[in-house]
Amino acid sequence: MKNLNRFQFIGNLTKDTELRYTAKSTPIAIFDIAVNGSYKDGETGGSKDYTDFFRIKVWGKAAENAAKYLGKGSQVFVEGSMRNTEYETNGHKNYGNDYVADTIQYLNTKPPATNPVPAPSGNES
Repeated sequence: MKNLNRFQFIGNLTKDTELRYTAKSTPIAIFDIAVNGSYKDGETGGSKDYTDFFRIKVWGKAAENAAKYLGKGSQVFVEGSMRNTEYETNGHKNYGNDYVADTIQYLNTKPPATNPVPAPSGNES
């Protein structure tokens, strides 16, 4: 039986999308999103708000579109898989997670400050 590795987020970009290229000229876009939520406080019975932050990576044509259309404050739905990462800092191994999107739906876009263009509608994967 196959295992499941999926995430789905709806959130707002905390800064403009950053576009990079690999040594083989493959585009990769990186953007951070804030995902708001709430829970019921067990002591007071009231609602408490919280915000989680996630760094999203997307590859290829979808990366170029994200860099073109997604600026700070844009609302997106992203879906994809998580990948473990390993890197070294000062001889010490560190571990983390990459959130790699394979679907991005633009819900309410704001153009990047560095590349203002008309906003698209719908899926841009």
